[in-house]
Parts: sequence; structure tokens; C-alpha cells
Amino acid sequence: MADTTTAQHDGPQGAGALRGEEASRPAEAAQGGRPPQGGRKEGGFFYGWWIVIGGLLIMATCYTIFVNCIPLFQSHMVADLGISVGQFNTGVSICTVVAVFASLVIGRLTDKCSARVLAAVTILTSSIVLVLFSFITELWQLYALCVIAGMVVVAGTRLLVSVVIANWFTLKRGLAVSIALAGSGLGGVVLSPVTSAMIEGYGWRPAFLLLAVTCLVVALPLSVATFRSRPSDKGLEPYGAGQVEQTKSDRSPDVPVTVSIGWKHLRKSAGFWLLIIGFVMMGITNGAIITNSISNMTSVTLDGVEVVTGGHSTLWAGTVWSFYLAVVIFAKVALGAIYDRWGMKTGTILGTATSVLAGIALCFPATDWGPILACLFFGFATCMGTVAPPIMVVKEYGKKDLGTVTGIVTAFEMFGAAVGSVVSGIMFDAYFSFVPVWIMVIIASVVMGVTLLASIPAARKLVERRRAEGAPELDAEGFEIDATGARIGA
Repeated sequence: MADTTTAQHDGPQGAGALRGEEASRPAEAAQGGRPPQGGRKEGGFFYGWWIVIGGLLIMATCYTIFVNCIPLFQSHMVADLGISVGQFNTGVSICTVVAVFASLVIGRLTDKCSARVLAAVTILTSSIVLVLFSFITELWQLYALCVIAGMVVVAGTRLLVSVVIANWFTLKRGLAVSIALAGSGLGGVVLSPVTSAMIEGYGWRPAFLLLAVTCLVVALPLSVATFRSRPSDKGLEPYGAGQVEQTKSDRSPDVPVTVSIGWKHLRKSAGFWLLIIGFVMMGITNGAIITNSISNMTSVTLDGVEVVTGGHSTLWAGTVWSFYLAVVIFAKVALGAIYDRWGMKTGTILGTATSVLAGIALCFPATDWGPILACLFFGFATCMGTVAPPIMVVKEYGKKDLGTVTGIVTAFEMFGAAVGSVVSGIMFDAYFSFVPVWIMVIIASVVMGVTLLASIPAARKLVERRRAEGAPELDAEGFEIDATGARIGA
């Protein structure tokens, strides 16, 4: 079926991005008889890859600093500010809870606002908050800054990056999204030791200032220069638009969704809520494992009494955790490629299996092999939390209201992470052991796999029902089009 986009954009193709057999003739004429290939000139570099690079830099700086590097400051800020570990951790929890609600708003903003503006606001806010962190003297100031960080940075970075990249790619969507999101692992490997050295050498306040400058210098220039919400903003098409996915050797068996679904219909769909349950379970496993893995390898002091869990040194545990972050770099790219080549079912089965295996390995913290295998398996499993939401939403329900729907899915996943973090702490206090926590993780992982797999055929039924009802078709960018190919309401 031929899709077109309206001639409202002033990019290099003049009349706007066109796709399909009928639309290709004027495009060929504009390019000397050569058909457009995935929104790029033949043999040229697709512009969307610049956005992937910009997204990778945002994830490697802004996201990584507030997710992977903040724990490095814990002991130093606790001692200097005269607060407790629990009070510090409460600030981290506030950040996550605020991000749950902020994701709902930011998801809608990605559908309506300029990606370049949103990227600039996110990066500048990250830098300002980090500067203000260096001047904290009271507990309430920590909490106030955690609210801002959760609202803009934690919720905004990965959601903005994943939605914008999903808009730009039809083929290789999973690979593109996963490359950008792999920046969190890359940034963790690089910035964690640098931050630790800075704290030890100069103190935690200068370290925050260094990280603030890092965000500005590394992430801001390329993002502001290249970010665009959709290919039509540059007079282009999404990568691979109009090409049949099954004819490509690197494409999955998942049939592209070209009919309009949207949030109005999804909120009434049982299949969509199966997807939500799956991501809540995913959040629970991530929240429990990330929060407690280091303590599981070492020991925990409660009321002045040391509870030996794994018995390893903090240095050994930190080295193993760095190995986990290194695995994440490879795993995110690999998982995205798996979604592209073998589809949602294979990606979900792999993620579920590795999550279960991670839970089992975590039950043996006193051994050397237990924590190492746990970090290896969890390095793959945790990537589902960032890679899977935009990919599964697009593959199951198409690009209509993509930002809104992905924001809702992400919000529920973050809610699950907050639940996993809190409940795991309560369980440890009750049993003085993390083993019950890991049993919870294994059960949640199984439920995650079952519900995500069940959501796939349920989504197909909804798509077919909407098509039978005469729902509008979508163009390559997710806009509804009429029988002539013109955008409805344009």
C-alpha cells in the first residue's frame, strides 16, 4: 500500500517525504531518477544516525550520572552533612517516584514539542542540578533537587531518546534504539572510576561540578545541532520506510502495524494491560537487584550489628559491578539486534531466561561464581527495561501516540522499580537475608515473561479488529492518512 506525507516541510526534498510506489515517482524525478532509499540519498549517510549518536551521549552523561554515579557519593555526603543512609536513600527513592508521574507528561511532550528543545532543557537541567548538588548543606535541599532530577532528567532522558529514535527508524529500529541506550553502560564504565577518583582526590563537591561540565560539553552541542522530532522535519523518511521487513535479512517476523490504534483504544484493551503487568514485573526485578546487589556481595550493618551476606570486600564487589556495566554495553546492542532479527518473542524469552538465572545466581553470594554470573545474566536482563518499551509498543501497536503510550509504559515500569526497591528492603529487615528477595525476583521474572508473551497475540487481535472497523491507515511517521495518502487533519 502506498503511503505519503503531506507537502508541508521545507527539507531538501521540497514536497516532503514520500514513500510507496505511487509516491516514489516524483521523488525519483527530484533525484535524477533514483528512488529514495530509507529517507537518504543513495549511498549517503542517513541523518537519523546522528540522532542515535546524540542520544548515546545523553544516556552516557545525564542518565548515567543520576542513576549509576549518585550512589558513589552516598558515604561521603552522609558523613559530611550529618544525615543517615536511610535519609540519603529516601532522596533516591523520591527521584524514582517523581519520575513515574513525570514520564506520563514527558511522553505526551515528545509527541507535541520539538525534540531539540526537549533535549536542550534536559541537558541544561542536568547540569544546573549537579551544580546545585555541590552546594547542599541541608537535607531538604537534597530532597528538592531529587524531585527536579526525577521530574526532568531520569524521566526525560531515556524516554526522549527512545521515542525520537523510534520515529526515525522503520528498519533497524531495535539496533538504533539499543545503541543509543547502551550509552548508560558506556558512561558507567568511564564515569564511575573517574568520579570515584575525583571524590577521593578533591572531595564530593568538586566532583559534582566536574560532572555538570561533562554534561554540557559532551551531550549538549551534538544534541542541539542534530535532534529533530521526525524525519519530515528534515524532508526525509524513516530509515527503511516503504520496504517490506521480511525481505531484509536483518528484520524480524513481526508484521509492521500500519493501522491507527492510539491511546484512546489501548486503554480499553486487556492485551495492553498484560503488557503493562509485564513491565511492572520487569521494574520490580530491576529495582530489587540494582538496589541490593552490592550489599548482597558484602555485608549490611543494622543497629550496630553487622550481618554478613556475601562476605566479599567492597573493592571486590565494585569490580564485579563494573563488569556488570560493561556487559550492559554489549547486551543492549545485542538485544536490540535480536528484536530486529528474531522478533519480540525471542527477545522476551531471552530476557526472561536471563532474569531468572540472575535471581538464582544471586542466592549464592558467598561464592565467587554466584555474583559474577548474576552480573553477567542481569547485564542482559536489565536491558529489557530500557530497550523493550519503545520497541514492543511500536511492534504491537504502531506509531500512533507513540510518545504518550511509551511514557505510560515507562511510568508503570518505574513504579515497579520503586516497589521492588522498597519491598526488598522490608524483606531483608524481616529475614536478615536477601534470599527471599531473590525468590521474589525469580517469580516476578516468570510472570513478566508470561504476560509479555501473552500480550503479543492479544495486540494482533486488536490490530485486526481496528482494521475491520475501518480505522485510518498510518504513514511512516505515525500520522493518520486518508485513502489518497494525505494526512488527516493536516
